[in-house]
Amino acid sequence: MNKKTPHVGDLTGNFGPDIKTNEPLNDNFREARARDSLRDRFTELFPLMVAVYLPTFLIVLLVRQQNRVPIHHLMGDPSKVADWPFYLGMVTKFGILLWSATAAICLFTSLYLQHLNPSLKHQRFLLFGGLITTVLMLDDSFQFHEEVFPTYLAISEKIVYLVYVIMLALYLIKFYKIILNSRYLVFLGLAFVCFALSILLDMRAIIDLVEMGLIYDRDRALLENGFKLFGIVSWFTYFSLTCKQQIQEGMHRFQS
Repeated sequence: MNKKTPHVGDLTGNFGPDIKTNEPLNDNFREARARDSLRDRFTELFPLMVAVYLPTFLIVLLVRQQNRVPIHHLMGDPSKVADWPFYLGMVTKFGILLWSATAAICLFTSLYLQHLNPSLKHQRFLLFGGLITTVLMLDDSFQFHEEVFPTYLAISEKIVYLVYVIMLALYLIKFYKIILNSRYLVFLGLAFVCFALSILLDMRAIIDLVEMGLIYDRDRALLENGFKLFGIVSWFTYFSLTCKQQIQEGMHRFQS
């Protein structure tokens, strides 16, 4: 009972500075946690990194291994390689950017809706819409119907157009209820009208307005690609607004 209660300072006097003060211990602890966190994040992301970077590496390796085409033709900027002005194909490049943006928006929204829309009908509608847009974007970028298929694969341009028409027709038949009930149907309708006019001008399936003297020869390319650009803009507008609407409705259902 008469023993003197030890002072706190006496208890800590025999320990090192790590126990006396919290700062060195906390710093070491933070560093260890940071290393573990970084290692855990790297381990978690490693499969995704392989999925992302392995195809990229294979593409670069394939370009390096082939000998038929100069490497700078495949890796360089087309305008610089051909010594063309920077604005060459400016409108076409703008259209390709809109194709790419539409595909990205549709595919992202379709993945997002998987957790918000149990029926998945709109998710599939946007998923296939994004895939179709990707096909059209690749065709526009690499001239599949104009050069690749006719020249290298001996497939007529008309057959390629027919395949695209069938693909779009199946899409419309599959999701016609969603399309007809769409708030922004007018934009999709205008897109198809403009695409049809552009294809007709490209395939010379209508009266040659140039020979009739109704338009100048240089205006034929303007009309063909102008209708195409209006179609792409309408396509982009329709799917962008539809994706926005579906996300808003999905969030509302999720919160309610």
